[in-house]
Amino acid sequence: MSFDNPAGLWLLATIPVVITLWLLRPRRPRVRIPSVLLWPSSTAERRSATPWQRLRNHPLLWLQLLIAAVLAAAAAQPFIPAEAADERLIVLLDASGSMRATDVSPSRWDAARAAVVNLAANLGPDQSLSVVRLDDQPRVLVADTRDPARVQAALAGQSPAYGPIDVATSISLAAGLARGAPSEWVLVGDGQLPSLPDPAGIPAGTRFRFIQIGTPDAGNVALSGLSLRPNGDTLALQLAIDNQNDVATSGTVELATDSGTVVSVHDWSAAPRQSTYVSLDGLPRNAAWYTGSLATITPTSANSLATDDQAWAVPPSTDTSDTQQRALLVTTGNTFLERALAVDGNLRTFKIRPGDWPGLVSQGDAARYPLVVLDRQPADTPAPHGSALYVGGRTGETFQPRLIAPVAEHPLLRNVDWSDVRIGRATRIAADVSNGWQTVVDSDGGPLLLTRTVRDGERVRREALLTFELGESDLPLRSAFPVLMANVLDWLAPRTAGNPRTVAPGAVLQLETSPLAAGLHVQSALDASSQPETLAPPWPPRPFRPPAPGVYRVVEDDPDSPVTTLVVADAYAPSEADITPHAPDLLTSQTAQSDTVSQVLRGVRSGLWQWLLAALLGLGVAEWLVDSRGR
Repeated sequence: MSFDNPAGLWLLATIPVVITLWLLRPRRPRVRIPSVLLWPSSTAERRSATPWQRLRNHPLLWLQLLIAAVLAAAAAQPFIPAEAADERLIVLLDASGSMRATDVSPSRWDAARAAVVNLAANLGPDQSLSVVRLDDQPRVLVADTRDPARVQAALAGQSPAYGPIDVATSISLAAGLARGAPSEWVLVGDGQLPSLPDPAGIPAGTRFRFIQIGTPDAGNVALSGLSLRPNGDTLALQLAIDNQNDVATSGTVELATDSGTVVSVHDWSAAPRQSTYVSLDGLPRNAAWYTGSLATITPTSANSLATDDQAWAVPPSTDTSDTQQRALLVTTGNTFLERALAVDGNLRTFKIRPGDWPGLVSQGDAARYPLVVLDRQPADTPAPHGSALYVGGRTGETFQPRLIAPVAEHPLLRNVDWSDVRIGRATRIAADVSNGWQTVVDSDGGPLLLTRTVRDGERVRREALLTFELGESDLPLRSAFPVLMANVLDWLAPRTAGNPRTVAPGAVLQLETSPLAAGLHVQSALDASSQPETLAPPWPPRPFRPPAPGVYRVVEDDPDSPVTTLVVADAYAPSEADITPHAPDLLTSQTAQSDTVSQVLRGVRSGLWQWLLAALLGLGVAEWLVDSRGR
């Protein structure tokens, strides 16, 4: 047996009160006489009025004690779980973003944790309890325990997430804890649980209970979007405000730069369950990012969730019309190189014949190409203005490599298998010429692939050199060739930033790096005291999951200079903005399943307190009858 309201058992304190009253009650015998006019005074009368006498076995005493006990039991609202008392109780604890609401004190999350501990403290004699945390990364917090202290300790360090629930993974975890046996699942939260795409994962015989957290009239006002676009030499901005209330709301919205300087304060108003928009023009481009905040909201009770009261936006790059870089291929014809350059989405490649290259350099037009690929061109060919890939064309002593030795763990050789590559002829690079070059792929006769970085003031050029012609090897026929070319081209012509990156609440972002990057780190741009998070090494970088909404700096440790980009972690999640509690879809949309969720609406336990109240009424009537008969 368990209790919904264990605090009601405090009414058992009325039992000693009843006993005390009986100890103090005068005990005069009842005698029927015609008159009391001549009733004499006696010692028996004085003795019956003396308090603290020995208790007598009287029916009224036992009835009153029984009434007190039944009243306490009814106030505690006892119930017997359905079917066997040794079933597993699996608690599905809602930890989605809406559980940060404060319509209940101190928050929905704290109320939900207290409800789970209460469940653990009122388990049946043979019941065990498990807790599954429901968010975008569901996990088991505690399994098969009867110890309320252990449950409380497991919940102590937990806090709700910001995004929605991964319901499929959550149900899989709960089903695993059930181990195929009938069990009772208790969802503790505000009902923000999406419907299951396939309810077949719920074990047969599963019963459900829903403990609602939150008030029915809870409302929220969210800053649902902040977008920036170029407008000449300035920026134009639009803010979207979503009113998730049944009443009209109004207030002010504040816009600030990354330095905290407030550039605009604008009034807004929104009809019930509607959105409104605020537009601003003439914003300067020199801000690293802009922050929009809901400064005031009227009425104040209309906003119980502060998480989505802010939004951030990073200004787009100056020229977003074309994020591809221009590349120039100087060749008499090389199908392998042309195809490798064509499939690179970061490059838009142009081709010229070798005879046109000197004129292009003399006219200064070569500077328009950040990358030039020189195929089989002599060493005295005019050097490009930007980065360059030299393929063969060197003069000097030749050799046939018999043992190829790639540099272990070199970034340019990630996922490149040289074991089956055969090279018929390569050119040996003289020692004076190879000065400044770093060997990437070596052999028994000399280097096969070299790289170097050339600094000219603030300008940095990257160069790579293949000491053999592609036609003198089977490399273009191997799977290693497209991977090698992708790595080399990404290093020679790093991808442009393009539009700013954003990640939704509860989502992850896969970040790309330069092939020669030594590491990848991310740190909050809003909190300078926060610790940076290392995404790589090991490689490839693991996905970035923002711990909280805001702006983050992603720093790539490049050999030439660190590369920093900004990522915005959104705070607004449409599924979490409406914080009105409701019965979860899991308990309503799947009721047609005869052996699973259809049992939900029929009840999963047998309540006893209604019967106790009826018994209390009967005992009261019995006490009146006994007393009226003079017993």
